[in-house]
Amino acid sequence: MDDRRVPTDLAALPKAEVHVHLEGSVRPATLDELCHRGRYVVPRTFHDLNGFIHAVSAAWTTMMQPGDYARLVREYCEDAARAGIRYAEVELVPGGRPYDCLGEAVEAASRQRDVAVRFVAGLNRDLPLELAWMMLEATKGVPEVVAVGLGGAEDGFPPEPFAALFAEARRWGLHSAPHAGEDAGAVSVRGALAALGAERIQHGVRAVEDPALVAELAARGIPLAICPTSNLRLGVVRSLDDHPLRDLWASGVRVSVNTDDPGFFGCDLVGEYVIAGRLLGLDRAGYARLALNSVESTFAPEEVKADLRRAIADWLDG
Repeated sequence: MDDRRVPTDLAALPKAEVHVHLEGSVRPATLDELCHRGRYVVPRTFHDLNGFIHAVSAAWTTMMQPGDYARLVREYCEDAARAGIRYAEVELVPGGRPYDCLGEAVEAASRQRDVAVRFVAGLNRDLPLELAWMMLEATKGVPEVVAVGLGGAEDGFPPEPFAALFAEARRWGLHSAPHAGEDAGAVSVRGALAALGAERIQHGVRAVEDPALVAELAARGIPLAICPTSNLRLGVVRSLDDHPLRDLWASGVRVSVNTDDPGFFGCDLVGEYVIAGRLLGLDRAGYARLALNSVESTFAPEEVKADLRRAIADWLDG
């Protein structure tokens, strides 16, 4: 697709973002300040998922003081509003801090007016299971937490040990949105569906290795929250031209594009839409369809989705 076909008002297209990590959204300048404050060193270069996880874990250790999470939420919302994001489900690590980072993030989100923010409790698959249970417990009774996620290196850490935890979370009314099909193949997506009752898959791009699985995702309407720049930077794809987005879109899978960890990848959601537009040959109606996919991939109440659908229709007509 020629960039001249990108709508000049693409940033104004109302969007939802359903795959972004709060800690990974940190602005580089903010991370510099946090590092300087505590004399931390956070790697800024990485070549694969394990190297990236190390970098994000190092960044996580700088965010230990009251006010840090409020700042992260505020700055994410400022950046999101510029990209046309109206609603976001932001993943964060809910526990393991000397203060209530979840409560602070929720309080900061409640003050936002341009972007409605809800949270996904992000659990790490390579940490002891009892820690995951403690983190889940921290979310109990917090209505702004709408889902539970599962992240970290997939290879060697299958989803099945977390089946009881996700079943309990679903009994509490939380949705299931684990990572799968990023550094492990289609089997990890199948495991997330069977063991975790996944209602949305974060990444899921390697589902294309199993055509029957792709057909099942399309038939069941299971969304894939895809992050093209992330997939490129972490070596999931060799180039953007090799990205499975085309095949998934053509197969009828509900795909959205997202930033994942924009503070580390140097991306924003408008740029991810431009990438998708080039790969998929989108016209104005195609961009609107991509935005609608993002809305339908959320766990937002129906009235919120209806408002966003109307706003997207207004953009399309405009």
